[in-house]
Amino acid sequence: MKSSVILFGALLLSGVVASAQETTPLAEVGLSYSYMRVNPGGTLSSYNANGGYGYAEYNFSKVFGLAGELGANYVGSANGVYLGNTTFEYLFGPRFNWRHSRFTPYVQALVGGERFSNGLNPASSSPRLLNSQNNFAAAFGGGVDFALTNHIAVKPIQVEWLTAQVSNSNLNYAQNNVRYSAGVVFRFGSK
Repeated sequence: MKSSVILFGALLLSGVVASAQETTPLAEVGLSYSYMRVNPGGTLSSYNANGGYGYAEYNFSKVFGLAGELGANYVGSANGVYLGNTTFEYLFGPRFNWRHSRFTPYVQALVGGERFSNGLNPASSSPRLLNSQNNFAAAFGGGVDFALTNHIAVKPIQVEWLTAQVSNSNLNYAQNNVRYSAGVVFRFGSK
């Protein structure tokens, strides 16, 4: 009985593996949860922001694709101070994939912009200034997708260094953040 269960499990597993053999999809669309550790600089200490993003990738070959993503993160208060910060990123750039049977590790370099809106300006004498600005932003990192079928994959991990060139009055400084994300990927077509 025990050997029959093991044999059945092995056959089932091999069937799942065979059904998820890696092909190169023509396009991929993903939705992800995102956690970002924000390092604002100045007098504010680092804080956490949660959000999500969606992305689309067009694959020119098994290795090379172009990706674009739109995403947002929000933090209400940090360290006892109401911030009301929202960041909306729009990033585009190349992605390099190393496609294996079920796993697809990748690295990417995305550039674009970030719309930053906040409810607090620590440099102001008035504690609450609602303002927003557009900044240059870039994200460099990578992750791995795990194929469940030819058309659906999960993304258990993607880690990136997300930097933004933030202007504050006459000062310009680079904001360096770490972003972790995980989600689901839908694959369309094949090459």
